[in-house]
Amino acid sequence: METIGDNYVRLVGGHLVSSIITDTPSMRIEILRRKTVGRMHWHFRQPELSLFWFGKGAERLRATIDGRPVERRFPGKSKLAIFPAATEIEGEWNVGPTLDYTVVFLKPSFVGERLQHEITNCTIAFEHDELTRGLAELCREATSPDNVFNLMAEGWSIQALAHISRVSERCQKPCNKLRGGLPGRSLRYVEEYVRENLTQPITLAELSEIAGLSKRHFLRAFQGSVGVTPYNYVLSLRIDEAKRRLSETEDSIVDVALAIGFNDAQHFSTSFKKATGITPSAFRHRCMS
Repeated sequence: METIGDNYVRLVGGHLVSSIITDTPSMRIEILRRKTVGRMHWHFRQPELSLFWFGKGAERLRATIDGRPVERRFPGKSKLAIFPAATEIEGEWNVGPTLDYTVVFLKPSFVGERLQHEITNCTIAFEHDELTRGLAELCREATSPDNVFNLMAEGWSIQALAHISRVSERCQKPCNKLRGGLPGRSLRYVEEYVRENLTQPITLAELSEIAGLSKRHFLRAFQGSVGVTPYNYVLSLRIDEAKRRLSETEDSIVDVALAIGFNDAQHFSTSFKKATGITPSAFRHRCMS
């Protein structure tokens, strides 16, 4: 899906399996399922304040938000994200083999009439029971809207807007601070080095030298920029590469483990299951089915 106009864009990778789209005077709700393996490209900039609810398949977003690098995982119930109007996100999702998600676009006129201030803070991978319960009910109603659905949607939108405003105000990392202390160029150099040396041991000293920082400063700046430690970042890239090999090649589990820098298949299987929730063999079986 791609829409372009007035510098707005919506380009989503993968194969769209199903979609339910319902439009009301206060908002538009889209209930979507996409099928893909490994990484899915995403380029998004829309005029509405957007609330995303990610279900099955959402693992990690690595992207730039208004030109600043960010990486976020979606563990447990932390499946919600708020993107202010005209925020530009471009990067990759780690998903698969399917991604279920719901997005609510709140109409600018509706928001402007009810809020005295503008929502400007991105909030990504957070948990909120009231919003989640409301979204679950909204999705059920949206699948077969009746003649009072617009009224129900307006009431929900008002409550959701209040929750979004409070969450945004509490956000400690607004979009203009997501960058942390590591320049985007240094982050790219680090990622390129890691990808080129996945089969080799990678040390904190090597990564900090690439960035031109001491180990202590690099550790703090990197985690501030990406949201995870260098160790977990390297591990995540290795798991990404493992997914690609498991889905695209017939290499044995042992060969995949050795190719991405693990010393043995058992350590690889344990790490893979901890990161994805399933074993490498189960992941391959799922991709083949």
